[in-house]
Amino acid sequence: MRLRTFRLAVWAAATLFLSAASALSVEDTPFTGNFGGSSGRVCSGGIHIRAKTLEWISTYRICKSSSYDVVERDASGQYPRIVFRIKNRSRQCGLEIFELAQADAHIGQWEATAYPSMEAYLKRDQPGWVDSQAPERQALSCMMFDMNR
Repeated sequence: MRLRTFRLAVWAAATLFLSAASALSVEDTPFTGNFGGSSGRVCSGGIHIRAKTLEWISTYRICKSSSYDVVERDASGQYPRIVFRIKNRSRQCGLEIFELAQADAHIGQWEATAYPSMEAYLKRDQPGWVDSQAPERQALSCMMFDMNR
């Protein structure tokens, strides 16, 4: 009886450990990719996300390669979503928060949205922010395609 209880306890501990390890590895795995714009001059160019740096080069914004923090990450649903906060933005960039959400997995389409500040990102759905003409409230949004597909 004791041996059976011991084996059950070992099995339960091993299962918990493996579950925790696999969950950690998914969250700790850096999100990387190269995404190209598809519509108009504003979105021409691309986003390059590497293990430690992010860069968005377009006609009107030049966000040079900068280190980042991951603010949010949700890979649990049908459409993965990740939000980055760049640490050292270049003068020509003017953007701090970058949100990338998969729009269509079949064709590798992602919606990329950039916000000038954390405040603009947090208030993005509030009335008065969504349609504001004030520069500190305006977001840049582009449909992008995964260039690594």
